Amino acid sequence: MANSPYSPKDFDSHEPDSLLPPGPGRVQALPADARATQGIWLLLGSLSVFFVSSIILYVVYIAMRVQSDRAITQRMEMPWSFIPSTILLLGVSVCLELAYRAAKRDRIAMVKQMAIAACALGIGFLFIQSDGMKRLLDGLADAPTRNESAYGYTFVLVFLHAAHVVGGAIGLWWTARNALANRYDHERSIGLKVCAIYWHFLDIVWLVLLLAIWIALVLVNAKAP
Repeated sequence: MANSPYSPKDFDSHEPDSLLPPGPGRVQALPADARATQGIWLLLGSLSVFFVSSIILYVVYIAMRVQSDRAITQRMEMPWSFIPSTILLLGVSVCLELAYRAAKRDRIAMVKQMAIAACALGIGFLFIQSDGMKRLLDGLADAPTRNESAYGYTFVLVFLHAAHVVGGAIGLWWTARNALANRYDHERSIGLKVCAIYWHFLDIVWLVLLLAIWIALVLVNAKAP
């Protein structure tokens, strides 16, 4: 041991593995931010499969029903409240993106303002979207039979999106809470980034969903008396 090039300190090191140089059999731990980013992309990947398959199934089903012997006979209308709710949904994403960029520049006051605005717009979306969903149910109630209406299937699709918006609203509350506590700056902004990515995803899903509803509306009204 007298000729050993190592000192007792070398064997007493408490440095985590992630800070030690890589070697055979050693796995470097990912930083917390990288793990969070990977996690949100994995989540959105699985949700994308779910929503894409649901939307395709909806359009295909409506197209088959209008051509079948048990065709949908009730005319269909798009709820007017889907227009303002779409604007509010896009507004949430814009505010979160601005908050994230402000955090990278250490503009803390703007981070707080944009986080609170995003939270308010998210609540407004849920409130107005509930009116649109009620109108879909009213349309279903006016149908002679449920099999003759496309409102029920449309409601299910809109409800699936709204359920994920509720989850996003919880994230908005948490993000706004952290922003008010001055927890976001150029070094710590992963919470804003993850929340913004999730709401950007909700935007894309909603716009594609609106397109699917419009296609269904055209198909149904072309056959309905």
